[in-house]
Amino acid sequence: MQLERVALFDRRSLLIASAFLLALFALSLLNEYSNYKQLTRFDSAELEALVQNHYIKTKENKTYSVLKLRFGDKSFYTTGSKHWRDLVGRTLHVRIWTQNIGFVDYLCGFYAHSVVLHVKPDLAANVALSKRIAAQHEDAMMGELYGALFAATPMSPPLRDKLAASGTSHLLAISGFHLGVIAALIYALLTSPYRYVQARYFPYRHRRRDLFMIAATLCLGYLLFLGWVPSMLRAVGMMLIAFWLYDRGVKVVSMQNLALTVALLLCLWPSLIFSVGFWLSVMGVYYIFLYLRYFGERPLWQSYILLGVWVYVMMVPVSLWLFGTFSLYHPLSIVWSLVFTLFYPLVLLLHVSGYGGLFDGSLLWAMGHLEVSEVTLSSPMFGLQVTLSLLALWRRRFAWGALGLGFGLTCSALYEVA
Repeated sequence: MQLERVALFDRRSLLIASAFLLALFALSLLNEYSNYKQLTRFDSAELEALVQNHYIKTKENKTYSVLKLRFGDKSFYTTGSKHWRDLVGRTLHVRIWTQNIGFVDYLCGFYAHSVVLHVKPDLAANVALSKRIAAQHEDAMMGELYGALFAATPMSPPLRDKLAASGTSHLLAISGFHLGVIAALIYALLTSPYRYVQARYFPYRHRRRDLFMIAATLCLGYLLFLGWVPSMLRAVGMMLIAFWLYDRGVKVVSMQNLALTVALLLCLWPSLIFSVGFWLSVMGVYYIFLYLRYFGERPLWQSYILLGVWVYVMMVPVSLWLFGTFSLYHPLSIVWSLVFTLFYPLVLLLHVSGYGGLFDGSLLWAMGHLEVSEVTLSSPMFGLQVTLSLLALWRRRFAWGALGLGFGLTCSALYEVA
Protein backbone atom coordinates (compact mmCIF):
# COMPACT_ATOMS: atom_id res chain seq x y z
CA MET A 1 0.00 0.00 0.00
CA GLN A 2 1.37 3.41 -1.00
CA LEU A 3 1.35 6.07 1.69
CA GLU A 4 -0.29 9.39 0.82
CA ARG A 5 2.01 12.40 0.86
CA VAL A 6 1.10 15.00 3.44
CA ALA A 7 0.52 18.73 2.87
CA LEU A 8 3.35 21.11 3.64
CA PHE A 9 1.63 23.27 6.28
CA ASP A 10 -1.24 23.06 8.70
CA ARG A 11 -2.63 26.27 10.22
CA ARG A 12 -0.22 26.36 13.18
CA SER A 13 2.93 25.61 11.19
CA LEU A 14 1.85 28.15 8.56
CA LEU A 15 1.74 30.89 11.20
CA ILE A 16 5.17 29.89 12.53
CA ALA A 17 6.66 29.79 9.02
CA SER A 18 5.11 33.17 8.17
CA ALA A 19 6.57 34.76 11.31
CA PHE A 20 9.99 33.30 10.50
CA LEU A 21 9.87 34.56 6.90
CA LEU A 22 8.76 38.04 7.98
CA ALA A 23 11.67 38.21 10.43
CA LEU A 24 14.07 37.01 7.74
CA PHE A 25 12.71 39.57 5.28
CA ALA A 26 13.13 42.36 7.84
CA LEU A 27 16.75 41.33 8.49
CA SER A 28 17.51 41.15 4.76
CA LEU A 29 15.92 44.55 4.18
CA LEU A 30 17.92 46.01 7.08
CA ASN A 31 21.11 44.60 5.56
CA GLU A 32 20.19 46.06 2.16
CA TYR A 33 19.58 49.45 3.73
CA SER A 34 22.96 49.29 5.47
CA ASN A 35 24.65 48.53 2.13
CA TYR A 36 22.71 51.38 0.51
CA LYS A 37 23.83 53.85 3.17
CA GLN A 38 27.41 52.69 2.72
CA LEU A 39 27.19 53.26 -1.05
CA THR A 40 25.64 56.73 -0.70
CA ARG A 41 27.74 57.82 2.28
CA PHE A 42 29.56 60.36 0.11
CA ASP A 43 28.57 62.22 -3.06
CA SER A 44 30.50 59.67 -5.13
CA ALA A 45 31.60 56.09 -4.76
CA GLU A 46 34.12 53.84 -6.51
CA LEU A 47 33.23 50.26 -7.30
CA GLU A 48 33.91 47.38 -9.66
CA ALA A 49 30.99 46.38 -11.84
CA LEU A 50 30.42 43.85 -14.61
CA VAL A 51 28.97 45.12 -17.90
CA GLN A 52 25.84 43.05 -18.60
CA ASN A 53 24.68 44.95 -21.68
CA HIS A 54 26.06 47.66 -23.96
CA TYR A 55 24.12 49.29 -26.77
CA ILE A 56 24.01 52.53 -28.75
CA LYS A 57 21.07 54.90 -28.32
CA THR A 58 20.08 58.10 -30.13
CA LYS A 59 17.89 60.69 -28.41
CA GLU A 60 17.35 64.37 -29.24
CA ASN A 61 20.00 64.19 -32.00
CA LYS A 62 22.58 62.82 -29.56
CA THR A 63 24.11 59.36 -29.94
CA TYR A 64 25.74 57.69 -26.95
CA SER A 65 26.49 54.34 -25.33
CA VAL A 66 24.22 52.89 -22.66
CA LEU A 67 25.76 50.41 -20.21
CA LYS A 68 23.94 48.11 -17.82
CA LEU A 69 26.30 47.13 -15.01
CA ARG A 70 26.05 44.75 -12.07
CA PHE A 71 27.83 44.86 -8.74
CA GLY A 72 26.95 42.10 -6.31
CA ASP A 73 23.27 41.35 -6.97
CA LYS A 74 22.45 44.97 -7.88
CA SER A 75 22.39 46.60 -11.30
CA PHE A 76 22.44 50.16 -12.60
CA TYR A 77 22.65 52.07 -15.88
CA THR A 78 25.11 54.69 -17.01
CA THR A 79 26.02 56.38 -20.29
CA GLY A 80 29.22 57.19 -22.15
CA SER A 81 30.81 57.83 -25.51
CA LYS A 82 29.30 56.26 -28.63
CA HIS A 83 32.85 55.36 -29.69
CA TRP A 84 33.35 52.89 -26.85
CA ARG A 85 34.08 49.36 -28.03
CA ASP A 86 31.80 46.50 -27.02
CA LEU A 87 32.23 46.19 -23.24
CA VAL A 88 29.81 43.32 -22.52
CA GLY A 89 31.44 40.89 -20.11
CA ARG A 90 34.16 43.33 -19.04
CA THR A 91 34.68 44.41 -15.44
CA LEU A 92 34.97 48.18 -15.01
CA HIS A 93 36.41 50.19 -12.17
CA VAL A 94 34.05 53.19 -12.10
CA ARG A 95 33.27 56.21 -10.01
CA ILE A 96 29.54 56.96 -9.76
CA TRP A 97 27.72 59.97 -8.34
CA THR A 98 25.20 58.91 -5.72
CA GLN A 99 23.30 62.06 -4.68
CA ASN A 100 20.08 61.14 -6.53
CA ILE A 101 19.94 57.42 -5.70
CA GLY A 102 17.01 56.51 -3.44
CA PHE A 103 16.67 53.27 -1.50
CA VAL A 104 13.97 51.89 -3.83
CA ASP A 105 16.14 52.87 -6.81
CA TYR A 106 19.01 50.96 -5.23
CA LEU A 107 16.85 47.83 -4.98
CA CYS A 108 15.20 47.92 -8.40
CA GLY A 109 18.04 49.38 -10.49
CA PHE A 110 19.09 53.01 -10.91
CA TYR A 111 20.79 55.44 -13.28
CA ALA A 112 24.03 57.11 -12.22
CA HIS A 113 26.48 59.48 -13.88
CA SER A 114 29.88 57.85 -13.93
CA VAL A 115 33.51 57.99 -14.97
CA VAL A 116 35.26 54.81 -16.10
CA LEU A 117 38.63 54.63 -14.35
CA HIS A 118 39.84 51.26 -15.63
CA VAL A 119 38.69 48.39 -17.86
CA LYS A 120 39.88 44.90 -16.93
CA PRO A 121 40.94 42.82 -19.95
CA ASP A 122 39.38 39.49 -18.93
CA LEU A 123 35.88 38.55 -20.07
CA ALA A 124 33.22 37.12 -17.77
CA ALA A 125 33.04 33.34 -18.11
CA ASN A 126 29.54 33.26 -19.61
CA VAL A 127 30.40 35.93 -22.21
CA ALA A 128 33.56 34.03 -23.17
CA LEU A 129 31.37 30.93 -23.63
CA SER A 130 28.93 32.97 -25.72
CA LYS A 131 31.74 34.06 -28.05
CA ARG A 132 32.84 30.45 -28.51
CA ILE A 133 29.24 29.54 -29.30
CA ALA A 134 28.97 32.43 -31.80
CA ALA A 135 32.10 31.15 -33.57
CA GLN A 136 30.04 28.13 -34.71
CA HIS A 137 27.59 30.40 -36.54
CA GLU A 138 28.12 32.49 -39.66
CA ASP A 139 25.16 34.76 -38.87
CA ALA A 140 25.53 37.15 -35.92
CA MET A 141 21.84 36.83 -34.98
CA MET A 142 22.20 33.06 -34.55
CA GLY A 143 25.22 33.64 -32.34
CA GLU A 144 23.12 36.00 -30.21
CA LEU A 145 20.26 33.53 -30.03
CA TYR A 146 22.32 30.57 -28.87
CA GLY A 147 24.42 32.78 -26.60
CA ALA A 148 21.22 33.80 -24.81
CA LEU A 149 20.02 30.18 -24.70
CA PHE A 150 23.15 28.67 -23.17
CA ALA A 151 25.04 31.58 -21.59
CA ALA A 152 22.26 34.08 -20.69
CA THR A 153 23.97 36.89 -22.62
CA PRO A 154 21.91 39.90 -23.78
CA MET A 155 20.14 40.02 -27.14
CA SER A 156 19.85 43.00 -29.48
CA PRO A 157 16.45 44.78 -29.61
CA PRO A 158 15.59 43.48 -33.13
CA LEU A 159 16.09 39.84 -32.09
CA ARG A 160 14.28 40.41 -28.80
CA ASP A 161 11.30 41.91 -30.65
CA LYS A 162 11.16 39.01 -33.10
CA LEU A 163 11.17 36.45 -30.29
CA ALA A 164 8.47 38.36 -28.39
CA ALA A 165 6.31 38.60 -31.53
CA SER A 166 6.72 34.88 -32.19
CA GLY A 167 5.83 33.99 -28.60
CA THR A 168 9.12 32.19 -27.98
CA SER A 169 10.87 34.59 -25.58
CA HIS A 170 10.27 32.19 -22.69
CA LEU A 171 12.22 29.47 -24.51
CA LEU A 172 15.36 31.63 -24.53
CA ALA A 173 15.12 32.72 -20.87
CA ILE A 174 17.01 30.07 -18.92
CA SER A 175 14.61 28.81 -16.25
CA GLY A 176 12.98 25.70 -14.85
CA PHE A 177 12.51 23.84 -18.13
CA HIS A 178 16.15 24.21 -19.14
CA LEU A 179 17.25 23.30 -15.63
CA GLY A 180 15.05 20.19 -15.73
CA VAL A 181 16.59 19.05 -19.02
CA ILE A 182 20.12 19.63 -17.73
CA ALA A 183 19.41 17.79 -14.46
CA ALA A 184 17.78 14.90 -16.34
CA LEU A 185 20.78 14.58 -18.68
CA ILE A 186 23.19 14.59 -15.73
CA TYR A 187 21.06 12.01 -13.92
CA ALA A 188 20.82 9.76 -17.00
CA LEU A 189 24.53 9.95 -17.81
CA LEU A 190 25.65 9.22 -14.26
CA THR A 191 23.15 6.50 -13.31
CA SER A 192 24.99 3.49 -14.79
CA PRO A 193 28.52 4.49 -13.66
CA TYR A 194 27.27 5.39 -10.20
CA ARG A 195 25.34 2.11 -9.88
CA TYR A 196 28.53 0.17 -10.66
CA VAL A 197 30.67 2.13 -8.19
CA GLN A 198 27.97 2.03 -5.54
CA ALA A 199 27.61 -1.77 -5.76
CA ARG A 200 31.35 -2.21 -5.21
CA TYR A 201 32.19 0.42 -2.60
CA PHE A 202 29.13 1.85 -0.80
CA PRO A 203 25.96 -0.22 -1.35
CA TYR A 204 24.43 1.36 1.74
CA ARG A 205 24.09 4.76 0.02
CA HIS A 206 20.77 6.05 -1.36
CA ARG A 207 21.46 6.22 -5.11
CA ARG A 208 18.67 8.63 -6.09
CA ARG A 209 19.54 11.03 -3.31
CA ASP A 210 23.24 11.03 -4.18
CA LEU A 211 22.59 11.50 -7.90
CA PHE A 212 20.24 14.37 -7.16
CA MET A 213 22.83 16.06 -4.97
CA ILE A 214 25.40 15.75 -7.78
CA ALA A 215 22.94 17.17 -10.33
CA ALA A 216 21.88 19.96 -7.93
CA THR A 217 25.52 20.90 -7.26
CA LEU A 218 26.24 21.13 -10.99
CA CYS A 219 23.08 23.20 -11.55
CA LEU A 220 24.12 25.56 -8.76
CA GLY A 221 27.52 25.86 -10.42
CA TYR A 222 25.78 26.71 -13.70
CA LEU A 223 23.74 29.38 -11.90
CA LEU A 224 26.92 30.93 -10.48
CA PHE A 225 28.55 30.70 -13.91
CA LEU A 226 25.67 32.62 -15.51
CA GLY A 227 25.65 35.27 -12.80
CA TRP A 228 22.47 34.67 -10.79
CA VAL A 229 19.85 34.87 -13.55
CA PRO A 230 16.56 35.57 -11.65
CA SER A 231 14.43 33.01 -13.52
CA MET A 232 17.04 30.30 -12.98
CA LEU A 233 17.50 31.33 -9.34
CA ARG A 234 13.77 30.65 -8.85
CA ALA A 235 14.11 27.30 -10.62
CA VAL A 236 17.13 26.17 -8.59
CA GLY A 237 15.49 27.26 -5.34
CA MET A 238 12.31 25.40 -6.19
CA MET A 239 14.22 22.29 -7.25
CA LEU A 240 16.10 22.15 -3.93
CA ILE A 241 12.99 22.76 -1.85
CA ALA A 242 10.98 20.26 -3.91
CA PHE A 243 13.52 17.49 -3.38
CA TRP A 244 13.84 18.27 0.32
CA LEU A 245 10.06 17.97 0.66
CA TYR A 246 9.83 14.85 -1.52
CA ASP A 247 12.56 13.15 0.49
CA ARG A 248 10.46 13.71 3.62
CA GLY A 249 7.17 12.49 2.18
CA VAL A 250 5.64 15.93 1.67
CA LYS A 251 3.50 16.77 -1.37
CA VAL A 252 5.71 18.55 -3.92
CA VAL A 253 3.41 19.79 -6.71
CA SER A 254 1.44 22.32 -4.71
CA MET A 255 0.84 26.03 -4.48
CA GLN A 256 2.28 25.93 -0.96
CA ASN A 257 5.59 24.74 -2.36
CA LEU A 258 5.60 27.54 -4.94
CA ALA A 259 4.62 30.13 -2.32
CA LEU A 260 7.33 28.91 0.05
CA THR A 261 9.99 29.09 -2.68
CA VAL A 262 8.95 32.58 -3.78
CA ALA A 263 8.72 33.87 -0.20
CA LEU A 264 12.09 32.42 0.78
CA LEU A 265 13.86 33.83 -2.28
CA LEU A 266 12.29 37.27 -1.76
CA CYS A 267 13.33 37.21 1.89
CA LEU A 268 16.92 36.38 0.98
CA TRP A 269 17.09 38.72 -2.05
CA PRO A 270 14.52 41.53 -1.66
CA SER A 271 15.60 43.11 -4.95
CA LEU A 272 13.90 40.20 -6.77
CA ILE A 273 10.63 42.00 -6.05
CA PHE A 274 11.50 44.30 -8.95
CA SER A 275 12.74 41.58 -11.35
CA VAL A 276 10.42 41.06 -14.35
CA GLY A 277 12.20 37.83 -15.31
CA PHE A 278 11.66 36.41 -11.83
CA TRP A 279 7.91 37.12 -11.83
CA LEU A 280 7.46 35.78 -15.38
CA SER A 281 9.07 32.56 -14.24
CA VAL A 282 6.82 32.42 -11.17
CA MET A 283 3.68 33.03 -13.26
CA GLY A 284 4.61 30.24 -15.66
CA VAL A 285 4.93 27.73 -12.81
CA TYR A 286 1.76 29.08 -11.18
CA TYR A 287 -0.29 28.38 -14.32
CA ILE A 288 1.21 24.89 -14.61
CA PHE A 289 0.23 24.11 -11.01
CA LEU A 290 -3.21 25.63 -11.59
CA TYR A 291 -3.78 23.29 -14.53
CA LEU A 292 -2.63 20.27 -12.51
CA ARG A 293 -4.91 21.29 -9.66
CA TYR A 294 -8.08 21.23 -11.74
CA PHE A 295 -7.25 18.99 -14.72
CA GLY A 296 -4.32 16.89 -13.57
CA GLU A 297 -6.39 13.70 -13.60
CA ARG A 298 -6.43 13.62 -17.40
CA PRO A 299 -4.28 11.02 -19.22
CA LEU A 300 -0.63 12.00 -19.55
CA TRP A 301 -0.68 12.34 -23.35
CA GLN A 302 -3.66 14.70 -23.14
CA SER A 303 -2.08 16.84 -20.44
CA TYR A 304 1.14 17.05 -22.44
CA ILE A 305 -0.78 18.82 -25.21
CA LEU A 306 -3.43 20.65 -23.20
CA LEU A 307 -0.95 22.03 -20.68
CA GLY A 308 0.92 23.82 -23.47
CA VAL A 309 -2.31 25.37 -24.77
CA TRP A 310 -3.40 26.33 -21.25
CA VAL A 311 -0.14 28.07 -20.31
CA TYR A 312 0.05 29.84 -23.69
CA VAL A 313 -3.47 31.29 -23.48
CA MET A 314 -3.00 32.32 -19.85
CA MET A 315 0.31 34.05 -20.60
CA VAL A 316 -0.82 35.95 -23.73
CA PRO A 317 -2.16 38.93 -21.69
CA VAL A 318 1.14 39.07 -19.79
CA SER A 319 3.12 39.02 -23.05
CA LEU A 320 1.00 41.75 -24.65
CA TRP A 321 1.17 43.97 -21.58
CA LEU A 322 4.94 43.63 -21.19
CA PHE A 323 6.23 43.45 -24.76
CA GLY A 324 3.44 44.96 -26.87
CA THR A 325 4.38 42.86 -29.93
CA PHE A 326 2.50 40.11 -31.76
CA SER A 327 2.41 38.25 -35.08
CA LEU A 328 0.27 35.73 -36.92
CA TYR A 329 2.80 33.07 -35.93
CA HIS A 330 2.51 33.81 -32.22
CA PRO A 331 0.06 30.93 -31.46
CA LEU A 332 2.55 28.52 -33.03
CA SER A 333 4.62 28.96 -29.87
CA ILE A 334 2.45 26.13 -28.47
CA VAL A 335 4.01 23.83 -31.06
CA TRP A 336 7.49 25.31 -30.60
CA SER A 337 7.25 24.71 -26.85
CA LEU A 338 6.48 21.02 -27.47
CA VAL A 339 9.25 20.69 -30.07
CA PHE A 340 11.68 22.51 -27.80
CA THR A 341 11.65 19.52 -25.44
CA LEU A 342 13.68 17.66 -28.08
CA PHE A 343 15.35 20.69 -29.68
CA TYR A 344 17.11 21.95 -26.54
CA PRO A 345 19.10 18.81 -25.65
CA LEU A 346 19.79 18.21 -29.37
CA VAL A 347 21.34 21.65 -30.02
CA LEU A 348 23.19 21.39 -26.70
CA LEU A 349 24.88 18.20 -27.92
CA LEU A 350 25.46 19.75 -31.37
CA HIS A 351 27.28 22.74 -29.86
CA VAL A 352 29.37 20.46 -27.65
CA SER A 353 30.39 18.48 -30.75
CA GLY A 354 31.06 21.62 -32.84
CA TYR A 355 28.06 21.44 -35.18
CA GLY A 356 25.94 24.13 -33.57
CA GLY A 357 25.04 25.83 -36.85
CA LEU A 358 23.10 22.87 -38.23
CA PHE A 359 19.67 24.54 -37.95
CA ASP A 360 20.74 28.11 -38.75
CA GLY A 361 19.29 28.10 -42.25
CA SER A 362 15.82 27.00 -41.09
CA LEU A 363 15.76 29.45 -38.17
CA LEU A 364 16.89 32.38 -40.34
CA TRP A 365 14.23 31.52 -42.94
CA ALA A 366 11.53 31.48 -40.23
CA MET A 367 12.68 34.80 -38.76
CA GLY A 368 12.86 36.36 -42.22
CA HIS A 369 9.16 35.62 -42.78
CA LEU A 370 8.14 36.96 -39.35
CA GLU A 371 6.44 40.36 -39.39
CA VAL A 372 6.44 42.12 -36.02
CA SER A 373 3.28 44.13 -35.23
CA GLU A 374 2.58 46.38 -32.26
CA VAL A 375 -0.34 45.13 -30.15
CA THR A 376 -0.67 46.54 -26.65
CA LEU A 377 -2.86 45.66 -23.69
CA SER A 378 -4.20 48.18 -21.19
CA SER A 379 -3.20 47.92 -17.55
CA PRO A 380 -6.83 47.48 -16.33
CA MET A 381 -7.28 44.49 -18.66
CA PHE A 382 -4.00 43.00 -17.45
CA GLY A 383 -5.09 43.61 -13.86
CA LEU A 384 -8.37 41.76 -14.54
CA GLN A 385 -6.42 38.75 -15.87
CA VAL A 386 -4.18 38.68 -12.79
CA THR A 387 -7.18 39.03 -10.45
CA LEU A 388 -9.05 36.15 -12.11
CA SER A 389 -5.90 34.03 -12.01
CA LEU A 390 -5.45 34.59 -8.27
CA LEU A 391 -9.13 33.95 -7.53
CA ALA A 392 -8.79 30.68 -9.45
CA LEU A 393 -6.95 29.33 -6.40
CA TRP A 394 -10.31 29.06 -4.65
CA ARG A 395 -12.85 28.45 -7.42
CA ARG A 396 -12.59 26.60 -10.73
CA ARG A 397 -14.96 29.05 -12.43
CA PHE A 398 -12.39 31.85 -12.05
CA ALA A 399 -9.82 29.66 -13.81
CA TRP A 400 -12.29 29.26 -16.69
CA GLY A 401 -12.81 33.04 -16.61
CA ALA A 402 -9.07 33.73 -16.88
CA LEU A 403 -8.80 31.19 -19.69
CA GLY A 404 -11.73 32.75 -21.55
CA LEU A 405 -10.25 36.23 -21.20
CA GLY A 406 -6.87 35.03 -22.45
CA PHE A 407 -8.49 33.30 -25.42
CA GLY A 408 -10.50 36.41 -26.27
CA LEU A 409 -7.40 38.61 -26.13
CA THR A 410 -5.54 36.14 -28.33
CA CYS A 411 -8.30 36.25 -30.96
CA SER A 412 -8.41 40.05 -30.76
CA ALA A 413 -4.64 40.29 -31.28
CA LEU A 414 -4.80 37.90 -34.25
CA TYR A 415 -7.59 39.99 -35.80
CA GLU A 416 -5.55 43.16 -35.28
CA VAL A 417 -2.46 41.85 -37.10
CA ALA A 418 -4.31 39.94 -39.84
